This record gives sequence, structure tokens and C-alpha cells, in this order.
Amino acid sequence: MATAQSHIWRIELFGGLRARSGTQTIDRFQTQKTAALLAYLAFYPNRRHLREELVDLLWPDAESEAGRHRLSQALVSLRSQLEPDGVPKNSILRADRQTVGLDTSVVTDTAEFEAALFSSKNQTGAEAAVRLERAVTLYQGDLLPGYYEDWIITERQRLLDMATGASRRLVAHYEEINQFERALDYARRGLEIDPISEDLHVDLIRVLAASGQRAAAQRHFREMERILIKELDEPPSAATKALVEQILQNTMAAPPARPASRVKETTLPSPLTRFFGRDAEIAQAQSLLTSGKVRLLTLTGIGGGGKTRLAVEIAGRIAVDFSSAVWFAPLADLSDARSIPSAIAEALRLTPSADTPPLDLIVTSLSAQPSLLVLDNLEHLVEEAAPIVRELLARAPSLTILVTSRQRLGLQGEREISVPPLESPVGSFKTNGRAVSPERLMEMDAIQLFVDRAQAVRPAFKVTAQNAAAIAQLCERLEGIPLVIELCAAWAQTLTPAQMLTQLTRRFELLVSRSVDIAPRHQSLRAALDYSYVQLPENLQRFFGRLSVFRGGWTLESAEAVGGSSFADTSSYVILEAVTTLRERSLILADETEEGGAFRYRMLETLREFAAEQVPPDEREELHRAHAEYLMALAEAAEPEIAGGDQAPWLERMEAEHDNFRAAMHWALESESAEIGLRLAGALAYFWEARGYLGEGQEWLEKLLALPQATSDSLRRVRANALTGRGYLMRNQGASAGIDAVMEEALRLWRAIGDDHGLAVTLQVLATLAYSREDCDLARVYLEEGLELSRKLGDPMLVAQAMLNLGNIALEQAEFPEALEFYSDSLEIFRAARNRVRIAHVLNNMGLVARFQEDYPRAFTLLQESLETGIELTGRAANATTLLNLGTLYRLDGQFALARATLSEAVMVAQEVGERRLLAYVIKELGHLACVEHKFSESVRLLSISESMRKTLALSFKPADPVELERDLALAREALGEAAFNAAWSAGARLTLAQAFDEALKQAQSPQ
Repeated sequence: MATAQSHIWRIELFGGLRARSGTQTIDRFQTQKTAALLAYLAFYPNRRHLREELVDLLWPDAESEAGRHRLSQALVSLRSQLEPDGVPKNSILRADRQTVGLDTSVVTDTAEFEAALFSSKNQTGAEAAVRLERAVTLYQGDLLPGYYEDWIITERQRLLDMATGASRRLVAHYEEINQFERALDYARRGLEIDPISEDLHVDLIRVLAASGQRAAAQRHFREMERILIKELDEPPSAATKALVEQILQNTMAAPPARPASRVKETTLPSPLTRFFGRDAEIAQAQSLLTSGKVRLLTLTGIGGGGKTRLAVEIAGRIAVDFSSAVWFAPLADLSDARSIPSAIAEALRLTPSADTPPLDLIVTSLSAQPSLLVLDNLEHLVEEAAPIVRELLARAPSLTILVTSRQRLGLQGEREISVPPLESPVGSFKTNGRAVSPERLMEMDAIQLFVDRAQAVRPAFKVTAQNAAAIAQLCERLEGIPLVIELCAAWAQTLTPAQMLTQLTRRFELLVSRSVDIAPRHQSLRAALDYSYVQLPENLQRFFGRLSVFRGGWTLESAEAVGGSSFADTSSYVILEAVTTLRERSLILADETEEGGAFRYRMLETLREFAAEQVPPDEREELHRAHAEYLMALAEAAEPEIAGGDQAPWLERMEAEHDNFRAAMHWALESESAEIGLRLAGALAYFWEARGYLGEGQEWLEKLLALPQATSDSLRRVRANALTGRGYLMRNQGASAGIDAVMEEALRLWRAIGDDHGLAVTLQVLATLAYSREDCDLARVYLEEGLELSRKLGDPMLVAQAMLNLGNIALEQAEFPEALEFYSDSLEIFRAARNRVRIAHVLNNMGLVARFQEDYPRAFTLLQESLETGIELTGRAANATTLLNLGTLYRLDGQFALARATLSEAVMVAQEVGERRLLAYVIKELGHLACVEHKFSESVRLLSISESMRKTLALSFKPADPVELERDLALAREALGEAAFNAAWSAGARLTLAQAFDEALKQAQSPQ
């Protein structure tokens, strides 16, 4: 069998996309999106990419579930090409339930190109030339011609500029040592790369002239004019014409091509520690600062966020573009903006003059050549510094300024790059009790920084299988803030990562530096945050503190409701001004919603904890109550809307506020505020069902229902509503223990109160519980009473729900025409109300009718319509049911790879939300799929598991069973023999529910 090591792939992206291994070349792919996926994975090697990010990148207009499905199909196609028979699966294309990436054995021409150029920066003469020649040779054409994704267009231009820059450096090198033929070769090679570059044409003309070929130089000048007029519809610039005229007339010495030999004028500090990450920010800054179009760029971000270190890295990398005319002026220690000119003059090493003001000296110096000036830590002087910066830019046209500050200057022409936290282990690195790969962790920027700084105090420190999970959780808690990571890593000499994680409950006491050469504002995490906090006016400090009550972000509306008391004037404009100021000072973050309709605001957890400390103890109870009451009102307002035509934006709003709902319910439990907690949780029941938070929702309801409660009618109604919601979620999750007692109490309360609406809803839940236990007669009794009440109330939604449930009973009893009639009636009502969640449910069930009638084309149509209808609304458990049914259709249609991919996605959702009923169905279907794939032992084991779950959870697999089950078990018994069959069946029957989850997850994580 071939191994991954013997099947090495080289991915080429210059001049087109090709994958090579030995004598094999792949240059055709299933779709262009499949090719673009491979290109993206290859262009960013040694990374694991979140599946959600890949979907957003490649299928931005697709709904979430549809996009994930397309990604799975693309991965199946790529895997068949990159991992043919004999190559271990998942050895080249590394994919799990959260992330996708290429194995580190894969090499790419773009990575080799950039590595060659990077290594040339620290070399001179012949050593640099060798690396530059390697880079120019690797550049075999534009990056991925024919592809027009945004990231490709940006990178294509960046790599083109790098290739032409390498050519020009080679021209300058060989011209300097009088090897004119080699210089001409690389001048011509540069023009092959970029035929419309005036600088490259001038290089060729100059070298021709310097080598005595003046006639050829004159001919090429005419050729340059022709090319530029043809391609750009304009002649060479006046400056280019003047330069060429001087060269040809020999009135000036032919200057070497840029970059010239470096002038050692830079005053950039030389960092003593390694730099990690920030590739995107560096590339963006390089592009802006070397474009000639941006002369003022400000790096903004939280204190301790790494702005200074990033500015030094950026300036160092583009120093060659400014002929090393780069200066660094530290301003953190200044208390008066009037000292800024003197500080800059000192950085420029200018001799003070009694007759000339420092600003004039600076302007004269910086006007001598294109220059880059870094002004570091300007936030405390922003208002007074802005006019000085504006004057410098006006009087020194060749000057470019890079600023670091916790807020921008607010000048015209200023561009801002917000410096985010380093990439850290979130999402794909959540461990859930499973092993975390040290190799995967070390791909993360935050982990690399943590390990490097830990090794500074404990050289033997490294990521191991034993400490990987603790390090992952630790760096997630540190949120990628470089200062925080460094302060924490310094404890490696006395604490293990697990001990650090425990100590982080007191993060402000733990995160203190012992180094003597660190600025006071960075001596501790608290000092770094205090530095920003004390600069706020008092009312904004109070507002900042009150915002700490939010979890997962907030809107302007919620900030006004909970934080408005901080101001005498509580108008929306005042709140907007306050939020804007906090954003400008990098104390909060602003995220535009996917719909683009509004911003949501949030704090990093580190800042939130600091802000919470600033709330006076005697105000904290009132703050949490205000927060909970606001969210209770929001949930109650949303409850009827979720059943109507505007359910999509309401479901999205509720999803965005889910962490806030959790925080409010947690406070209600701690403070024993039963009414607020139960009103809130009861109003959330249908949101939890629509989005698949079944287990979580019923757990909240169980805890809140256990609180001491009053017995007035209004409070009994609150309790009855919460009980009905809990029973509804329990039934849908397959939690049978205790559900009868819950529903009996709810029924008793509704009857005692005399609330027909609550009673009708409860009867619907009792009916679904009865028919899941195969007691269809009792189910019909409940539904008939509920239907009568619903019609009496004139509630079309309850009527439609009763019709849907009657259809389900008919389906289970294989009465397909009757089921279809009930479904059609309910669908008509739901369509009239534009209730897309329920429309999706009915379409799914109608698809099942078509499936059992063996009308597979119609079944596919209905199920796809169900998925597309509900995908943006439900997105989780409900759509996973439709995925399950699609997987079954793929199996019946003989498309086994698509069946497994679809079922894998369904089982991962079931595992994520704890949906035991769905899990039982998926395991059953995986068993049938294994049977048709002739994996009989696996089939028997899976079918045994699903049968055990069916009995434990009181489920019904009708009308598919017993026919399908008996058929496949008979096939397996014949293939395996009685002894092996019985062993496999017993192995499945012995598994607990938790083990069944693990077994299903193992199936889901098998390579697609």
C-alpha cells in the first residue's frame, strides 16, 4: 500500500492550477469552485480552515446548510483525486467536523517563491542573487489566471509586485558588478512578468545604454511608447520621458535601479523577541503604504494588542521601498503634545538649532527623499497631535506616516487598520474531552507566541499530548491579546498550563510582569486597561461599566435600555455618541450583521471583566435586573413573531441575543427571581425548538421551575406555560423520563386557570407524545379536543399544527393519501401566515410520503424545497432531519458517497444539540447504508444500537419498519453466519446512549 510520504503532492498556482505527484498531473477539477477550494487551501498552507469560513468564501450567497453540503461534495471530489486507491484516507486532505486543511507534506510554488524572497532580505550580493533568481524562476505567470475571487485578485497583484521587485533587484545587482548581459536578461524577464511597468522599461533602457547599446536603448524607448499607448491608452509619464532623455544624452550618470544599496538611516528598534502572525494586517499595510495613494495609516486596537510590535514589523519589511529612510518616534512618555516635534527631531537625529524651530528642521529633513515616519503610542495626545501630523504631511509631500494609537486621529485621507487579537484556539479547537493535537495547536499564532515566551523562562517547555488541551483552553481564555499571553506565559517557570488555567479566575492578579524593562502601562493587565479607562469622562466610565452586563454583544437599543441611566440626556443620539467614542478608543468592537442592517457591539472578555469591576457593588443587583427585564420583554415580544411572516429576522435577533438570555436566566436562578426567569424561558421555548437547542432549553426550564414560586393566577399561568414548553422540548429531544409528570401538571394548571389557548397547545404536545409511543387512538383523542379549542379560539396556527400532527399519525400507519391531505391543509394555512419554519416541516413530511410511495424525484424536490425554505431560519436540528431524509433518498438512489456525507452532517448536528431521537434515526439509516455497501458487521452493530435507542426513547420507526429492518438483518445474517451476526448484534445492544453518541460521531468523522 502506498503511504502518504510516498505520495507527495506539489500544488502549482502560478500560471494556472496544477497538482503534481510523480508523473501524475491534475489540472482538471469537478467544478471551478472545487478548484478554487484546493487553491485556497494550498495558498495558505500549514493552516486549518474553519468549514464556515470556506463556505462564506466560496459560496457567499448560499444558505449555511446548502453551503456546507456543497463544501462536503467538493471535498469528496478532491479526496478522490488527491487520495486515490492505496493512499490512506485523510493523509493529504485533512478534514474533520470543524476544519479543513492540506497535510504539511504538500508543497506549493507560491510558498517556495515567498520563502526565497524572504530569505533574500537578510542577504547581500551573490547570496541574495541566488535566492532572487530562484524566486523569479518560480514565478511562471500570474496567480491563478481565470479566477476572480477577491482574495485571489489581491494576492495576484501582491505577488506580481514581488516578482517585478525581485527582477529589478537582480538588474541592479548585475549592473553594479558590470555583468550587463545578466542584467539585461532580468530586465527582459521583468517585462515578461509586467509588460506595462514604466520602471522596468526604464531599467532595460538604462542597462542597454550603460552597456554601449544606445541605438537599442532608443528603439526600446519607442517600443515602450507603443506598448503603453496600446495597453493603457496613454504615453509614458513626463518624469519617465525626462529620465530616459537624460540617460540617452548621457547628461547624468546612469543611476542604479531601485532598490539602491541601503542607506542605514533607519531608527527602528531591534526587537529582542520573535514576531508571530499578523500576515493579513502586514499585507494590507504594505499594500497601502507602498501604493503612493495613502500617506497616513493608523493602527488601532486595545492596549497590549501588539500595535507597536506590528508597526515595527511593517516598517522593517517596507524599509527597502523607502531606501531605508524610516524613523521611529516613541511618544508614550510625553505628557504634552507641544513636545512631539522635539521627540520626532530626536528620533531623526537632528541637531537642535536655536534659530530654527524643530518642526522646520523635521520638514527639511523628511523632504529630502521619500520617507516613512512611525509615530508610536499617540492615543493620549490625539486631539493636540492631529494638527501637527496634518502640517507635516502638508509641508513634506514625500512623507508617509504610520501611527499606532488606541483611537484614530480623525484627519482627512487617514486610513485605519484595526489590529485584532491573534488567531487563537476557538471553535475548531474546543476539546469536548477529546485529545488535542500538539501539531495542530502549533499552527495557531497565539499558541506560537505563548510557547515562545514560555520557553524564555523555561527552555524545556513545549506542547505535548498531556498539556495540549490545557494550553488550548488557556489561550482561548487569553483571547489572543499579545500582552496578556506574554504576561501569562512568564508563569511557566512556576505553574503548569493547567495551573495557569485555574489561576485565570483571578486574571488581574495573575497577569503582572516581573520584567524591569517594560513600560509601566504594560507592567500588568490592569495597568494597560486603566491607561485607557482613566481617559474617559465620568459618565462614559459608568456607561462602559454597565455594558459589562451584556454577553455576546448588544445593540444600540439594548445599550440605551440598560446603560442609558449613565447620562442626564438619554436620547438615542447620546447613546450613539457614547458607543462611538468607546469604539474609537478601542474599548469595544463593532461587527456589522450579515444582513448589513445594523451593527452589534461587543467587548473582549478581558475588557468585560475589567469593566464589570468598575460597577459599584451597590448598583450591581439593579443592573442585572434591568438587563433581565429588558431581555424578558424582548423574548415575549418575539414569541408571536416567530410564528409569523417576519420570523426570519426575529430568529436571527434571538440567536444573536442567546448569550444574553443565558446570562439573564443565570441571574434569575442565583437571585431566585422565579417570575422573570420563567417568563423569559417560557417565551424562548419555540426559539429553542426552531434552532435545535432542545437539551439546553429544557435544562433551563427544569432549573427555573424548581425555584420557590407564588401561587397567584398570573404566576400559575407563567408556570403552566413554562411546563408546556419544557414538555415540548423534552418530547422533541426524546427525553422520556419525567415527561408525563411535567405534562400532567401543565394540563391540570391550564384547566384550573381556564386558559383555552394554553390548554390547546398542551393537548398538541400530549398528542405527539402518544403517537410516538404508537398509541394513535389516544393521540387522536387529544388532537380532536385540541382542534375543537383551536377553532373556537380562531387560531389558524394551532389548527394547522393539529392538521400536521394528524398527518403524522396517518403517515405512521401507512395511510399515505390521508396523510397527504392533512399535510396539504396544514401547508395552506402555514403558507398564508408565511411561517417558514412550519412550512419546512410540512414539506419534509410530504417528502417522506413521496419516498414511501417510491416517487423519488418528487421526494427529492420536496425535501430540497424544505431545506431551502427553512435553512436560514432553523439551521440545526430541524434541517438535520431533512438531511437525514435526503441521505436515505441518496442511499435508495445508489449515491452512497453523498448519502454518507449527508448523514455525517446530520449526526454531527444531533450530537451537537443532544437530539437523541434524531440520533436514533441517523444510526438506523447508517446501518442500512452499511448493508448496501456490504459492510455487514458494521450494519448489524448500528441497527442493534438504533433498536436499543428506539425502545429506550419510546420511538417508532414506522412505516419503514419492520420491513427494512427485517430485510437487511436477513441479508447480514446470511453473509456473516449466525455466530458473527449474534456477536455484532450483542456488541451494539450493550452500548449506552452516551456510547451510541460516540459510535455515531466516529462514523461522522470518517473521511468524506
